[in-house]
Amino acid sequence: MFKKLKNKLLIVNIIMIAALILGSFSVIYITTAHNVQRDITIRLDRILDKAAPKAVPDLKADRQPRVMKNSPSESTHQRPDNFEPNISFTVTADKDGNITDIDLSFSLSDNFYEEQISSIISGESDTGTIKDSDRYWKYKRIELPEKYIVAFTDTSVEHNILFHLILILFFVGLTALTIVFLISLYNANRSIKPIEESYNKQKQFVADASHELRTPLTTINTNIDVLLSHGDSTIDDEKKWLFYIKSEAERMTKLTNDLLYLARLDYDDNNIVFDKISFSDVIENVILTMEAVVFEKNIKLYYDITPDIYVYSSPEQLKQLVMILLDNAIKYTPQDGDIIIKLVHEARAPYTVLTVRNTGQGIEEKDIKQIFERFYRSDKSRSRNSGGYGLGLAIAKAIAEASKGTISAESKKDEYTLFTVKFPAAK
Repeated sequence: MFKKLKNKLLIVNIIMIAALILGSFSVIYITTAHNVQRDITIRLDRILDKAAPKAVPDLKADRQPRVMKNSPSESTHQRPDNFEPNISFTVTADKDGNITDIDLSFSLSDNFYEEQISSIISGESDTGTIKDSDRYWKYKRIELPEKYIVAFTDTSVEHNILFHLILILFFVGLTALTIVFLISLYNANRSIKPIEESYNKQKQFVADASHELRTPLTTINTNIDVLLSHGDSTIDDEKKWLFYIKSEAERMTKLTNDLLYLARLDYDDNNIVFDKISFSDVIENVILTMEAVVFEKNIKLYYDITPDIYVYSSPEQLKQLVMILLDNAIKYTPQDGDIIIKLVHEARAPYTVLTVRNTGQGIEEKDIKQIFERFYRSDKSRSRNSGGYGLGLAIAKAIAEASKGTISAESKKDEYTLFTVKFPAAK
């Protein structure tokens, strides 16, 4: 599915860029060709304007054709070695197509005069292009009362310019499309990758949630079947099964509430009311609430809370965040271990930093980047025994991000685990 989507994005992008390049290059070529043709036309008009007044023969005074400056019979049929581009000349012919005058400083072949002039005079168009050997000639014909004057100009240079322009635009366009294809392929992979990862996480989330919900439901159904099979027993006799049902129902309720809490953070974070609250007071209240649990596990708790530190957040969410981190530290700290909680204000940046550090076996390096994912548990058996579903740290991350903060973790195997939360400090 994602491969097809990537290919579609790639094809659409290439088509759009190709159309843009083709359109731009077409405008460049058409504009250049138009300017070249305009210059050639102006050149021909100047030649004709210069030749027309003196080219009209005085038929009354002289019935014989004018002597050509370079007649075909006297032609050497050789082009000079210094044959320059943009050479122009005129040819005068009578109404029957007979050449009467050639204003040219060098000779062309007899066939060029006879064949080309005859076809030009008999043709319908006054302008056109002809090719002689390796040169291109642009001509323009004017008709006078008793003759025709045809002006020629060499357009080989212009023809080569336009030809090379086409080649340059083609190779530049091909190179540009290749580069665009590679860039588009890279961007398509980058664009699709987070979508694909999100989709896979969503599928995994649904699968994990279904699995976690299935377990307590199966336990509840099994215990209910046992109760139904003991129809003659009293409630007092079946307390054990009822306790199992109640325990699993509470677990399922907690899981459902956590899922709903995450969903609300994901989709309704804009509707959460944020206020300026004392982060210091929130942490102290949570510590007081959980001191009994810490004492019961024989854990040493140290805390250093800077007073009067304020942040913008939701009081309920902030309390939930601190409780998750402290509860997580208590679960994974062995007896006689240490938990250290600090809240400070960074002087170099307007940030409030909360750190929760506990001694213990730590977290594997490969698990550090995944512990904030939903339903992820590095030690599934121990998490299961402690009643966890792998949602606590995911909720903590969602709360931190909803309050424009960040959360990170670091650990050293068999030594410690440290969680760091940063929030923008309220003024």
